Amino acid sequence: MSGAVRKVGFRLPRGEDKWVNEFTSAREKELLGDDKWVDEFSKLNVQDWVGEFEHQTEGAVGEDIMDSWASAYDEYLNEQSVAKHNSDSSKGVYVFSDMNPYVGHPDPLKEGQELFRKGLLSESVLALEAEVLKNPGNAEGWRLLGIAHAENDDDQQAIASMMRAQEVDPTNLEVLLALGVSHTNGKSNANLLALPLTLFYHQNLLELEQSAALKYLYQWLRNHPKYGTLSPEELPDSLYYADIARIFNEAAQISPEDADVHIVLGVLYNLSREYDKAIDSFKTAIKLKPHDYSLWNKLGATQANSVQSAEAIDAYQQALDLKPNYVRAWANMGISYANQGMYEESIRYYVRALAMNPKADNAWQYLRISLSCASRNDMLEACDSRNIDVLQKEFPL
Repeated sequence: MSGAVRKVGFRLPRGEDKWVNEFTSAREKELLGDDKWVDEFSKLNVQDWVGEFEHQTEGAVGEDIMDSWASAYDEYLNEQSVAKHNSDSSKGVYVFSDMNPYVGHPDPLKEGQELFRKGLLSESVLALEAEVLKNPGNAEGWRLLGIAHAENDDDQQAIASMMRAQEVDPTNLEVLLALGVSHTNGKSNANLLALPLTLFYHQNLLELEQSAALKYLYQWLRNHPKYGTLSPEELPDSLYYADIARIFNEAAQISPEDADVHIVLGVLYNLSREYDKAIDSFKTAIKLKPHDYSLWNKLGATQANSVQSAEAIDAYQQALDLKPNYVRAWANMGISYANQGMYEESIRYYVRALAMNPKADNAWQYLRISLSCASRNDMLEACDSRNIDVLQKEFPL
């Protein structure tokens, strides 16, 4: 996928260019062409909920190590801020590969679905790119492309894809929910280490992210055939968390068997940092859809936010048992080990994720941080040069 690129312009509204965490209102079986999907609210961002760096377990590691971690992460935030500012995809411009063997394929959409089913995510992206190049007005093609990118841990491209899907189909429920989740991820992810200066620097962006998340979740409710009557006829200028949460709780009472509603409640409770309630909501959704690997991933991320990294690892393992090539869950597993000061273990999981997708930029950054905290400076050169072979040999899993 190296080489020249093509750009398709679509500008995100100001403040909506945060990391996606989990474009997962998609459903895997639908992506595979089946009649019924397993909900794919997964994403964020290695991230898909990379916000799980948000709370470090107090006392898990010494102050010197914590200082090292904080310094490394603060440096990473600064680098990422510059990179995102200069990134076309962060501004909602989808960047196409110019070397795509699937251009001209008679049915690139079907081919992309089949490649996704086989776990060949990078190839699936190429096929789905060929589909939207062929049919740029195909909202479903853009949405599926966003899912493939999200699972492959390319959040910038994922959010650009989803924004294109929403441009084509503004009332698409799965797209609206995915965008609501992505902005929730953006809110939690600035708090990764609870560093006061970082929080101060990002406060305005956090408020914009929360507002955007509420807007998309409200639109999801407003356009839902079953719950639309619960919302006011006119969209208010200012949306408040308490009002949105109240309406979704009413929806849960109307349809307690609707996993989507419980997922939205889990997202909302993450916004308000009511993590115990969020965990309960995701556990309820999992009871309804126990084979949805993306829900296990969301549960793990919420547990990590609630300073329950050990429990989070169990949830991520459930996700990986259901989908062994789930790059996000491998990376999130690494984050949870790092949260517990188990840097050597975290390195092994990052390396496994990167072996599956060497283009996962966020995972490279987290790997570098853990290498520094584990005093493995001898491997920094291999990390910086992205020499996955050397890293795999040194850190087998």
